[in-house]
Amino acid sequence: MAKKHSFFNAEFADQWKESYLKLQNDQKKGVDKVVMAIIKSETTPGMRVKPIEPSKYYDEARANDGDRVVHHIFKGTAYFDDIVPHDDINKYGRTPK
Repeated sequence: MAKKHSFFNAEFADQWKESYLKLQNDQKKGVDKVVMAIIKSETTPGMRVKPIEPSKYYDEARANDGDRVVHHIFKGTAYFDDIVPHDDINKYGRTPK
């Protein structure tokens, strides 16, 4: 019998969509792989999902050498919040009000 996979629902914030449109095609491919892996609860080589300190509300997933997919998972839904360069990840270190 085949293994049954469960998927997260996905919601994309306006900021995520805006950031995605600014990426080059090769960057989009890396982001697409990471997004699908998160939705399917899988990993890709080098993805390294980890919580963003200090609040650990958001997680970051490595999409390529510089870009990180900022997301959080809540009640069966993966919320994709933004795509940012690694150096800008600290702005997501706090829980939103």
